[in-house]
Amino acid sequence: MILKKKYNQDYVGPAALFNPLYVPPKILFRKKEQNSLFSILNDSFSDQYSINILYQGIEGIGKKTIVNKVLEDLIQKENHVNDFFKINIDCKDKTPEELIFSLITTLIIDLETNLSIDSLIHSEISRLWSVFKLICKKIDKNILLIFNNSEYLEPLTQKKFLTFGKESNISIISTFNKVLRSSALDLISNYDIKRKLNYFTYKQLLAIFQQRVHLTFTHQIDNDLIYFMTDLILDNYVPIPGPGINILRDLYPLLQKKDSIQYNMMLEICENHFDSIKNVDEFNLLNYVEEEDILTKLFLDNLSNYFINKNYNYYISLKELREIYFISCESLEYDKKLEEFVQLISKLIGLGIICPSKKHDLKTQNIILETEFLNNLYFMAIDPKKLKIVLDAAFGKFN
Repeated sequence: MILKKKYNQDYVGPAALFNPLYVPPKILFRKKEQNSLFSILNDSFSDQYSINILYQGIEGIGKKTIVNKVLEDLIQKENHVNDFFKINIDCKDKTPEELIFSLITTLIIDLETNLSIDSLIHSEISRLWSVFKLICKKIDKNILLIFNNSEYLEPLTQKKFLTFGKESNISIISTFNKVLRSSALDLISNYDIKRKLNYFTYKQLLAIFQQRVHLTFTHQIDNDLIYFMTDLILDNYVPIPGPGINILRDLYPLLQKKDSIQYNMMLEICENHFDSIKNVDEFNLLNYVEEEDILTKLFLDNLSNYFINKNYNYYISLKELREIYFISCESLEYDKKLEEFVQLISKLIGLGIICPSKKHDLKTQNIILETEFLNNLYFMAIDPKKLKIVLDAAFGKFN
């Protein structure tokens, strides 16, 4: 009951997933980065000096979240340093003219100046630059420009902004979603501070998704679903929150109705976010199955039936895998050999048909032990219904 009360208190709603500017009440596992940026900007605004900051990291790692959280904290700070003017600009698919025009438009609207926006349409870049500089000089607050997706800007345009910022006491935060191009490496010297965000661990990523789910829904969501999503991300991508948030957006209509998500549906949704899952097609799968012996075919058939009959189970324990192996052997009147079982599981892992979950870490040599270690969990990396169809076809040819 205590957890339920806290859960309701933190509820935000769908905005926690769908608002691109949403900032959680607490940013998990980025306290050091958050404190560092807060201190830097606070000193910059207090002492009236400009600073250029570069945040680099793969898209979805949390660069904008850190920046937006720090700016929220600065605004709430009860002294004069919170008196700053910030502009967020997405540089993606913008020409230099469009970028400067966006900056001017934001300044005109927020500052309520008499300058006509219509008079600037189709203006040359030299005039746009002049107007932008003129407006900035009239602002008596600290100015902070935030350029998201800066990798889309030409290096010369970026350098011009960075140089102008230093000359005009304007601070700039740039976020890059990938490694700087060789043509842009000379920009490094124009940044006072450069930060590259590290990946998260499995447990950290899981906690981030659990937090976002708790903020989005008033009812309990199957925790195994969140574990499974995290496993799929680590198995097909890199450990960052972005893809998981996108998957949760796709799942939102079903989760909001308190529907259970079937195994094959979860994999199908993930296919929209991870290209590697799509590489396991029916043709390649059929070729693999046809080359395997009858015991492996029967084992895979029983394994696919396990997940099909338990649509809402995302994992199978090592103990249950061993039982499926024993059943398959008995059906064929084969001798049961634990060493053979170890080889079979290791082979299926190598082929990417099943994968060990990061929920538990079990060394391969422990597989044959008759202990609680047999409760280690695995998941299928391919659709069990797709596998079942392929196996039916293979058995048909075999017979």
